[in-house]
Amino acid sequence: MVRKIIALIFVLALVAVGCPQQAEPEPEAVTENVTLYYGSEGNEELVTEEREISYREGEDRYQIVLEELIAGPETEGYNANIPEETEVYGTILQNDSLLVNFSEEFTNFGGSVAEVVAIASVVNTLTQFEEIERVKILAEGEELIVPSGERRGFMEPFATEITPPAVQQTVILYFARPDATAVVPEEREISLPQEAEFAQQLELVLEELIAGPQREDLSPTIPAEVSVLNVDVAENTATVNFSEEMHTEHTGGAAGETMTILSIVNTLTEFPEVEDVLMQVEGEPMNIEHVILDAPVQRNEELIEEE
Repeated sequence: MVRKIIALIFVLALVAVGCPQQAEPEPEAVTENVTLYYGSEGNEELVTEEREISYREGEDRYQIVLEELIAGPETEGYNANIPEETEVYGTILQNDSLLVNFSEEFTNFGGSVAEVVAIASVVNTLTQFEEIERVKILAEGEELIVPSGERRGFMEPFATEITPPAVQQTVILYFARPDATAVVPEEREISLPQEAEFAQQLELVLEELIAGPQREDLSPTIPAEVSVLNVDVAENTATVNFSEEMHTEHTGGAAGETMTILSIVNTLTEFPEVEDVLMQVEGEPMNIEHVILDAPVQRNEELIEEE
């Protein structure tokens, strides 16, 4: 009986060897055109390239698209912003949301603007697919953190024009008493681009000064029509060039002229990098009415009324 069982097993084994199973056919290859998002030459906006990708059914389509994105742009002058060493570990689709897990190299950004563009390029590239409305990016399984310490979470498509990340800063602006006998400090919380040069920061501060006081008991010192044409800082002197409206729209008067000068100088010399201010209108010395300002003006503490 035992011999019969052994013989039967041997026969079945021969049959199995002699009749190999048919291999399953390979999944068909799929080819499609996709849009990849990159940064413009100065990373001021998002730009696109059309690219053809191929994958087989069952493969991670989104991972293949991202790997193509990381490979970089073909157009000269476009910026990838994502380090080429970055690996895509995988993606997970949850309803209309996609989670993407990159290697840690993804976070080696070349500055805060490059960070925004890199993230936007991923989000906009993936949300071109109708089944994806938002994207969450992970690096080594951890969510990305914004400079404020908060998690970025799920992100919807970015605008094509890139706005540099901003930081909040408290500045002191000087406005006039209604009787024009002194200038009074007013604190203001303003947003400054994170990578703005110092001269650009001063320009934004002056724009806040032109916007006027928030307190009802203070008066503006610069006509609202005035624009700041440019600011330059050299050897602790800030040179400020205003538009012609500083002359044409100013109400004039010795007291009003003094309030304007003091508010500008005292506001800018709140910054330790500025010791005095040279004021110009259309590139010429400022001359509202009584004084031709052909030399830098220093801070005046005597006409500051402290609260």
